[in-house]
Amino acid sequence: MIEIRNVTKKDLQEIKATVKSAFYREGKDEVFNEWEFVEKVTYDRGFVKELCQVAVLNGKIIGYILLSEAHIGKNKGLSLGPLAVSPVYQNKGIGKQLIKNGLKEAKALGYEWVALIGGDYYLQFGFKPALQYNIILSENNPENEYLKILFLNRINVDKVCGVMKFCNSFYSENGELL
Repeated sequence: MIEIRNVTKKDLQEIKATVKSAFYREGKDEVFNEWEFVEKVTYDRGFVKELCQVAVLNGKIIGYILLSEAHIGKNKGLSLGPLAVSPVYQNKGIGKQLIKNGLKEAKALGYEWVALIGGDYYLQFGFKPALQYNIILSENNPENEYLKILFLNRINVDKVCGVMKFCNSFYSENGELL
């Protein structure tokens, strides 16, 4: 039985190993990558401890999800990512469980929206292309078409538009999105 629970400090190295197993490709940058980001974001003001979760099977971490604070204009919400599942456990619904649980927790905490950069996989959870709401990463950014958003509360949909800003951990020292 898979257990989804909040992350504890003692989980860090096992989470990094899980994330690396999911994302590592030959030639991948060993400094700016998803598995080192996992630790970096825990020191960020945008880190939300309750929204950093792991999937555990037989005492072993096999999946990870992070939702951290973000802004679109003056509206605060969340960004989703990274989401990682150990390769041997992929395509078994674990990522879906992590997402559904994360979104449920985010709504319970009162967040109004969640955004991410990702493909069509996320449409099944209700995410929509952010461009249709005039939400972008920056002018002429090639990633704008991959920016997706899910409104957890339909009340302020019309007020959320503009430039998406992740928490500081998502940016290099030059201010570029990693």
